[in-house]
Amino acid sequence: MLTFNQLAFPGFQAGKSSVFPSTKNLKKMNKHKSKASTAFSLIELSIVLLIVGIIIAGITQSSRLVRQSKLKSAQNFTQSSPVNSMKGLSVWFETSQESSFPAGRDDGEAIVQWNDINPQTMAKLYAVPASGVTTTGDSAKISYRSDGINGLPSINFAGSATTAGVLALSSSTTTLTNAAIITNADPNNASAFTAFMVYKLADAQDDGTSYTVLYNGSSTSTVTGWGYHKASGTPYKRTVIANNGTVAATSAGSIALPTTQEIATITYTGYNSKSASPGTKTTNLYINGGTGFTSTANNNGQDTTVKINDIGDTAYDTNVPAQMFIGGSTSSANPWKGYISEIIIFDTVLKTQDLKDVTNYLSKKYNIPVS
Repeated sequence: MLTFNQLAFPGFQAGKSSVFPSTKNLKKMNKHKSKASTAFSLIELSIVLLIVGIIIAGITQSSRLVRQSKLKSAQNFTQSSPVNSMKGLSVWFETSQESSFPAGRDDGEAIVQWNDINPQTMAKLYAVPASGVTTTGDSAKISYRSDGINGLPSINFAGSATTAGVLALSSSTTTLTNAAIITNADPNNASAFTAFMVYKLADAQDDGTSYTVLYNGSSTSTVTGWGYHKASGTPYKRTVIANNGTVAATSAGSIALPTTQEIATITYTGYNSKSASPGTKTTNLYINGGTGFTSTANNNGQDTTVKINDIGDTAYDTNVPAQMFIGGSTSSANPWKGYISEIIIFDTVLKTQDLKDVTNYLSKKYNIPVS
């Protein structure tokens, strides 16, 4: 029969002086304990990893839902915006609608076609690479970014001075058929217009280079054409382009184009030298609303000396605007570097309240405070 010591301490041998387990048995016991502890730690680690995975999956799904919700709100803003019903809408490019592109876009995918969503006309226009209509494009030069301005889709221009790095307006989707915005529907036939642009410069780029958001007209004409860019000379100011590079309006003082998103609005009252009342040829530049479109000081600008698209000038007859470029001043010059999200052009000068309404729509959509 086993004694108490033999039951309590396995390995106890009668007649021995020690009542504790032998060294050999202690090693066996510790080995079993070590294995148990290791196994338990692996189980704990597996549980922790599982929990972390669930949390990460939840965060990822939550972020996706937030992006989808923001995109849906932007789509609703666009569809209910006052732009849809305002008279004189010539072209409307934006990036949130499914109809803005020929098919679904993946992040980083090359832009091969950007569609005009103007609901007031059946004659749509298309922005395609200036190198020509393509099905592949070059994602390193112009690409779709799902998380652009205000976390919404934007088109990213890499600043490539090539025909594949600038978009050109086309009236066809099968071949590049150059098109321009002809703004002569104003009652006095004086080529008045209003243009809105939402953009974000990638960085300061104070390198003496001009970065162009938009140019509409003829790159060789001295009597037609207008656009908007960051000037190449110090202090690299916001600048309205008039005709063959002539500055029509600039920001006052030394206000340089920042790297935050902005809404630029250009209005031109028009001019017709053959008319008894030719017009005032006034160009205004407003940034983020220009204090309710009442001020051309500070970040804004005004010019009353340069005429744009003077239909009364005989030279205009052979220099009718024929091209419009987005992200460059020609098919390969002064390329934009950064995001462009929306371009809206009217063939008349909008009333002050209409200017405010369009700006408020863009402000809410892209989270840009207005002045």
